[in-house]
Amino acid sequence: MALDAYILLGCNGRASSEKFIFCNSVANPIINLKNLKKEDKEKVINFLDNACGLFDGVCHNYSKCINIINMLYRQFSIISEESLHEVQAFIRMHKSCGIYIMLIMKEDYDVRHKDTNKQ
Repeated sequence: MALDAYILLGCNGRASSEKFIFCNSVANPIINLKNLKKEDKEKVINFLDNACGLFDGVCHNYSKCINIINMLYRQFSIISEESLHEVQAFIRMHKSCGIYIMLIMKEDYDVRHKDTNKQ
């Protein structure tokens, strides 16, 4: 059975006390779990569940988010070097917003982002 879900990297957004908006919050799917190679799938799912706790909830811990990304790149090789650089740039740009990593079913992601997909 294929898990049709994304690993989503996002930020919480940021505004000043006077309501000047720096960032409205952004989220990007970085990995589609359905596309994982069969031989990688079980190991990655176990990592995301047991080590990361992503099946239980969202990870808001900055250091843990960085470590998750690094493990997905180094240990599991499911993030390309080019994607890693994009993710690292996103993290640098949105550090002050507060970043998070979560799992989201593709269907739920598509419903949440249907208006932005029409552009």
